[in-house]
Amino acid sequence: MWLLNAKAVLERDRAIEGDVTSTTTKVLEECDDTKTLYAILSHRWQEEVDHNEMMNLMEMKEAKTKEVRQRNGYKKILRACKQVVEDDFEWLWVDTCCIDKRSSSELSEAINSMYRWYENSTKCYAHLYDVDGPTFPAQQNLERFGKYNGWPEWFSRGWTLQELIAPKDVQFFNNEWAPIGNKRDLAETLVKITRISKNILISGQDPSVCSVAQIMSWAADRKTTRVEDRAYSLLGLFGVYMPMVYGEGKRAFQRLQLEIIRSSNDHSILAWDPKGRIRRSGSILADDPSYFRDCDGIRSLQPDQFFQRLKSHSRDHSPGIIGPVVPANLMKFILPTVRGHAPIKELSTCSIASGGLQISLPIAPYPGSSSLFRVTLGCAASLVDSLMTIDLMSDSTRYYRFFGATGEPMTSPHIKQLFLSYYQDESRRNLILDDRTVSYGFRRCGTFPRSIVSNSVKLSLTNDLIVVIYANDKAGVRFAVGFGYYLRSAWTHVIYDESRQCHRDLGTSWEDYAKEAYDSMWNKQRDLARNMPEHDITTRASSDTASFIKHAHLPRSIWAARVMWGVWYRGNCTVTVDIVLCSGCCRGPLTCETSSTDWSGVETPGPMQEAGPSSPRYGLYMDGVKMQLLYFDGIQIRLGDYGHFNPNFQRNGNIFDDLAEDPAHHSVTRKVSSETMGGDYVTVWASGGNYSKFDLHRPDGLSLSNNDQLVLLLKTLSPRLVDKCLVTSVVAHTSLGYFSKPQVWCRDAIDAKRRELLKEIRERFYTLLNWVLIFLCFLFRIPSFFFSPDPPHQEVTTNLRTVRRQHKRRSSASRICLGFSILKVILAK
Repeated sequence: MWLLNAKAVLERDRAIEGDVTSTTTKVLEECDDTKTLYAILSHRWQEEVDHNEMMNLMEMKEAKTKEVRQRNGYKKILRACKQVVEDDFEWLWVDTCCIDKRSSSELSEAINSMYRWYENSTKCYAHLYDVDGPTFPAQQNLERFGKYNGWPEWFSRGWTLQELIAPKDVQFFNNEWAPIGNKRDLAETLVKITRISKNILISGQDPSVCSVAQIMSWAADRKTTRVEDRAYSLLGLFGVYMPMVYGEGKRAFQRLQLEIIRSSNDHSILAWDPKGRIRRSGSILADDPSYFRDCDGIRSLQPDQFFQRLKSHSRDHSPGIIGPVVPANLMKFILPTVRGHAPIKELSTCSIASGGLQISLPIAPYPGSSSLFRVTLGCAASLVDSLMTIDLMSDSTRYYRFFGATGEPMTSPHIKQLFLSYYQDESRRNLILDDRTVSYGFRRCGTFPRSIVSNSVKLSLTNDLIVVIYANDKAGVRFAVGFGYYLRSAWTHVIYDESRQCHRDLGTSWEDYAKEAYDSMWNKQRDLARNMPEHDITTRASSDTASFIKHAHLPRSIWAARVMWGVWYRGNCTVTVDIVLCSGCCRGPLTCETSSTDWSGVETPGPMQEAGPSSPRYGLYMDGVKMQLLYFDGIQIRLGDYGHFNPNFQRNGNIFDDLAEDPAHHSVTRKVSSETMGGDYVTVWASGGNYSKFDLHRPDGLSLSNNDQLVLLLKTLSPRLVDKCLVTSVVAHTSLGYFSKPQVWCRDAIDAKRRELLKEIRERFYTLLNWVLIFLCFLFRIPSFFFSPDPPHQEVTTNLRTVRRQHKRRSSASRICLGFSILKVILAK
């Protein structure tokens, strides 16, 4: 290793200043770390001095020398050298200038040896540049160190973890290089900051006695400038070696885990994310140390301990055993006991194959699923807690980590050799979120757990979920729309905030509500995926045109959320979210229906449903997209016309004429072509056995543009143009047009729905009123007047019979009069 001669560095600096005439002592020399007493510097990099600059400082031009000496890194080296001299040492190691980073082999050797170098140092100087006071910070200070969880930045860096653990003596210095404590005296505070055991900090206990997950948890919140260094900075803590490959990104951490598995049979390396905070399904290995954040208490078990705990747990908790062991279940425990050495040997082996791990683990299937399993690991959250388990999904040959399983396995686990894949399936679906028609005061608040860019939602096909929050702050109404994948099955769902109060009144932010909605959907995503109507689309619409509409009435409001999507695996990846008026007549808070949408046509202002007779249609291409147009002899079709078919197209108006707008601002010119082309003419043939054709001379195609203004215009016209058809594409100056029904127009008339709802409410009210009247009659002994042969009050009975006879055949709307008449008679009595 290269070491700085502290006195030579100081003498050379004085020589540059002119205080001494010259210096001949080498500044950097190669030494043996096992035979040399040296101090070592641990610090946060700033403007540093590299190996070449430190070696050749005297040979540089004056301007360059002056610039190097003014750097914080150079001043830091000088102060460290002065401290070395004060402590009666000769040598100092500084990572910035004692490694020639121009040599990849030297850099790789230094990184693999660095833990040993810190361990063999006599003293380590930890310079805390952001501490100005004379004492070490004893309490978390978010105001001063808010970016670093309330503590000096030194404790947030990846490399300083081994620089704290490996040296026997760590001295802390503030910004002015005044001593503020050492590792032994500050152990209690350091435990609070780092979650590292006090025994390891004080006694220098070998970290290998800790579980892999526990050591990883120490680095969970630490950062490095290079992604690869998050893995390389942990090599010494696990006692493994591997070549440095800068540029490999997160694969460095995967290689680190594989090296650990080669040298250890510690199952805790598979127990990442025990509380399900990240919920990343796929590779059996973690992506980075942050996945082990909640693993600081995990203890690893030896194979024989694991087997004994497993037998005890199975005997006490096996779903197949109730009460004492009966003969039917006796072999589950006799065979492992007789052949105990065999299971222990199985549990002790793990080999690395191409793309996965060959390992034997106890496994049990989840009920109702042939691809979900729970496996038991040889580790526990503490010495007295139960064995830890993780969930896996299988594709018949490989097993992958999985989050989101529900229920409990109903059979006892059995030891089986598994192939655990560490290949992370990066297959994703890009969804386009279209919520331009969200109105009535609603707005998109945000998304959770990650943001979306340009309305593009990226979902992993394995197991993923993203929640979008919409709210009307003034009305105090909000809801969440979730898009997810569960075992490659797509699903979407809507839930609403039943509190009615939004964050402005309730004190709950939309972020908190998003987390609640996320957890709620995540815990039932298996059922949500199963209940999706996509599985029976062949009975309703083709997979190319199928669309699904989920209508969710927002309680105690006049609105409903309307979400529409297509068959995602066929490329229909647009999801439309809308707010519509709803009088509550939607038969419950949540309904789902199947429809059809023209997903493959030219771009339109929002989703459209093809309209008009199926034949004859004339096929042509607009901008390379094949379209089937209708022809009506004697009718000139204009872009923006709307009407209905009976059976021909009956024009009721034009959206641009109604608003006195120029359609040119809302149209797109498209190139028209066909399969038969000759010169300036385009030949268009009819389909469906009709051999008629048109020869069009240099035709121009026009289509409605997909801009926000036109989308909102169609939404505004929806109340009075329910179930009308719209001309969305035309061949200019002809009778050829493409007819669509905008999905925002595909609704039942609100008045008709309201009438049906009021009718149902009225019938239920009269039924309830009848029961109330019967109760009152019994209460006042009225039934005796009707059924007694000799009623004591003949006059009252006659009056009641007269009232009943008069109202017997009247409509249900007059029953209320009957009720009041009976009450009048009762009061008269």
